[in-house]
Amino acid sequence: MSLYESCNTPIRVTFFGFVLIAFGFLIQNESVNVFYTFRSNIILFIAELCLRIGEIIIMNLPIIFMLNIVCKKANNASPVVMALVGYFTFLVTTMMFAPQNLSQQAYATGYGINSVFKLSSSQRLPLETGMIGSFLVAYATRTAFIFSRHRGTYSLTNIVSREMAGLIYNFIFCFLIGLGVAYVYPIFFTYVQRSINFIGQDLLDPFRIAIYSAEDRVLSILGLGSVIRYPFWYTSAGGSYSNTMTGQSVMGDVNIWTYLKESNATYFGAGRFITPFYVINMFILPGFLIGTVMSMTDRIDRGYMLVEMIGLSIFSIVAGNPLPFELLMLFTSPVLLLMYLILIAIISGTLVNYEAFLGFSSRITNTTIAMPGSFADFIINVRNASLIPSIRIILIVGFISFFAMLGLTILYYRYLAFDFIRSAEGNQLIEDIIAGAGGRDNIDHAGSGFFKLNIYLRDPERISIEKIQQIGVRRVVETRDGLSFEIGTSSSAISRRINRKLGR
Repeated sequence: MSLYESCNTPIRVTFFGFVLIAFGFLIQNESVNVFYTFRSNIILFIAELCLRIGEIIIMNLPIIFMLNIVCKKANNASPVVMALVGYFTFLVTTMMFAPQNLSQQAYATGYGINSVFKLSSSQRLPLETGMIGSFLVAYATRTAFIFSRHRGTYSLTNIVSREMAGLIYNFIFCFLIGLGVAYVYPIFFTYVQRSINFIGQDLLDPFRIAIYSAEDRVLSILGLGSVIRYPFWYTSAGGSYSNTMTGQSVMGDVNIWTYLKESNATYFGAGRFITPFYVINMFILPGFLIGTVMSMTDRIDRGYMLVEMIGLSIFSIVAGNPLPFELLMLFTSPVLLLMYLILIAIISGTLVNYEAFLGFSSRITNTTIAMPGSFADFIINVRNASLIPSIRIILIVGFISFFAMLGLTILYYRYLAFDFIRSAEGNQLIEDIIAGAGGRDNIDHAGSGFFKLNIYLRDPERISIEKIQQIGVRRVVETRDGLSFEIGTSSSAISRRINRKLGR
């Protein structure tokens, strides 16, 4: 809950960034234009503006997360400046010490603004470390700030202040982290490249496609999705197609799909790396959102969240990028995220096994902000008779995946979240909450909302503040009807166990 609270705002920023991208993408989407073409220059300009703003936001997510974490934890503006200086130090260190012979996806290019660092006559780029680099710098900054607070107001003959000492500490920490990453990252990238080569040996093997899908989602969450996406989407790793009539050759899964669609040619297997996104966006993520609401036992909170979750489900179906939801799972329910990744691997292999292929056409080569698997691209392909078998299989697998994710989400929130995190101290926690609320006879019933436990009391005067403070819950709020404990994903399981103890 502490980490989620630190990352809550950046997660919402991620949603907002993709909403902007979705608006710009859908207005300009060829599939949408088949049904209605926007000709107003003002609307087209606003769409392009939203698309570019959203792109800059998403490309700079590592920095946004980093700044929010250091600001939240320290409750002070100084760490923000320290973090920026530390991040620049980290980037330049990786630029100076990392090898420059890796593929282009291994390097950062200005976070949305193309820029190259020049060193003498050669050009060098810092490594693209995504969320990993930003979190390392964030926690280095927190450590440096804490060290600086332990000093006197001035030291070293009254020259260096606390703020300056923190800046120096952070500079050293981030330099050392940059050195370590510059050494380790090429090793990591080598293993990723081996994985790409392994998958590329047989693009119709369900097992290899399952590995790709799981690896793609993990790297995307870490902000490194382009490392594996770009080779399969736009290079020969994703297959190649040669038109014997024109002699034209096309490489990459997305490029092949786009070319075949425009030339009305046929090629078996095009779209194999995109097909799982239709199931993820249109079925699995709505299953997760609805399962989250169904896990809540408090009717009032569930009613409020139902409206929000329906809106997010529509966003998932229309927008076609699962990253915001995956970040939410990462910071609130990592065990559920693991189940989600396993499910994605299974459905990816299943789709290939049943030869269901459905790609998407995109003029955007930036794989980080691409929105594959949207409803607009799905519905337009219904008009193509040759794709009906694939669409039928996608729908069947999709509905099965929806109920699978729905069941996994309910199972996790109602049972596993409590047993995984608080198995040893769970019963004691429940007894402490009951005692702090004034005893069993003072509790009418318990309910759970979104990551919070609601205790409805008969007599608020019997609340024991001292016992509540000893529980160790991050935040307790006294409401009109009782108490609200911010416990996290185990709230639903705890509320049910409290009600069972009370005989409710």
